[in-house]
Amino acid sequence: MMLALHLFLAHSVADYSFTNPMKLYGERSPLTILKHTVWFILVFLAFTFDTVFSSGFGMVLFAGSLILHFCVDFLRISKKNVWWVEVFSWFSFLVLGIISSTFFSGSYITPPFAMYLVGMVVVSVIPTQIFRMIGWIPKIDSESEGISERLAIFIFILALNWLLALVSIGCAVLYRLIFKKKNHPLWLISPALGFAVSLLFRWIIYGAF
Repeated sequence: MMLALHLFLAHSVADYSFTNPMKLYGERSPLTILKHTVWFILVFLAFTFDTVFSSGFGMVLFAGSLILHFCVDFLRISKKNVWWVEVFSWFSFLVLGIISSTFFSGSYITPPFAMYLVGMVVVSVIPTQIFRMIGWIPKIDSESEGISERLAIFIFILALNWLLALVSIGCAVLYRLIFKKKNHPLWLISPALGFAVSLLFRWIIYGAF
């Protein structure tokens, strides 16, 4: 039975899709913190609302997830070690997602589709956060071309369209040659990572390559 990682998905989308968590480190603006808090509550609702309010356990699980997410943000605001905070957030929500998987198995976001969305997040925006932490890209950089490249590779490999996956890499290389110009290890690492993660999720979802 496929895992329904709805809470890991919600956490990842709230923190890494359309947002840059690095901007929260040392943040002191109450308005910025409030806007992020409202954002992550809405994201968690979007992925879980049909299930969590169906029982007392679900409501406790939902509240606990929000508290855990806020604790992660508090660690960021307190400028704790970025590696410790981010790895803790991934691990804790992955464990919570696995534990609660059975509870979300009947969600309108089916386990296979949730896993597909998890794959999209893992292949696209989480690597960007890791690249920021390593220092390969500036902390405020969105790395949009890398995200687009890896996401396209993911979509086409899961559809077993190898040609379009290669075309995606070619387009990304052309973009970098025109606009970036300076060579960087990410030129090779980004597509290689895209292929590796895509193959992994192709196996997880379909059980075959």
